[in-house]
Amino acid sequence: MRKISSVKEVPQDLRKAIIDIIELRADFELGMVEQYSPWLVNAPTVDGRLFIAKLVSDELNHSWQLLRILEEFNAKDSIERIQNARLGIHKLEVSNLPLFNWEDVISFTFLVDRAGLHQLRVLKNSSFEPLSNLASTMIKEEEAHLFFSQNELKNYQNKSKMQAAINFWFPRAVEMLYGFRSINEIYLNDLNISELVKDDLINDYIKMTNEELKRLGYNEVNPTKSIHYNVVTK
Repeated sequence: MRKISSVKEVPQDLRKAIIDIIELRADFELGMVEQYSPWLVNAPTVDGRLFIAKLVSDELNHSWQLLRILEEFNAKDSIERIQNARLGIHKLEVSNLPLFNWEDVISFTFLVDRAGLHQLRVLKNSSFEPLSNLASTMIKEEEAHLFFSQNELKNYQNKSKMQAAINFWFPRAVEMLYGFRSINEIYLNDLNISELVKDDLINDYIKMTNEELKRLGYNEVNPTKSIHYNVVTK
């Protein structure tokens, strides 16, 4: 498949699909900045505060880099929507829910960040090289986030309380993956990333996550019981 090395080389019919992907992802990243920021001071340990500081910095940087690509497309409407979005009006439901306690923070990181990581592993194969290159960089940072959450889950004393948070966030992480199905699969195929909207991606995410939960001492979850995904389109 031919690589597209710059915005100038993007065929007209693929521009909207790429812009939609980047807008959804940038909005998701900025939503996490809002959700995590209160825990810069409320995390229960020094290590927790340092982790949140690094995480917020990473997600803010990710969104900034995604916005730079949108600027190259001159996608002013998308940029304006992202910049004006706040908790409650983000495009994906998972980005509109506050993290009320530390169990929420850890479960959200383990489940929602993990879902985002699954997406990035697809996006790194994109024929649009600016997005592919950025996804590859983001993967390394998201893997570090996941590593911290795994350690927290493994060592957490109140397993039942953490399990309740896992039960809440797992379906919402899957909803996030479903949310990208608003993008035309034909164009995704042209970009070599049609897996982004296929059942295989979601099924693989659920299987691997449940295997990891069992290894860490938690119960498996069927996250599809209450799926009712929603994307704010405009």
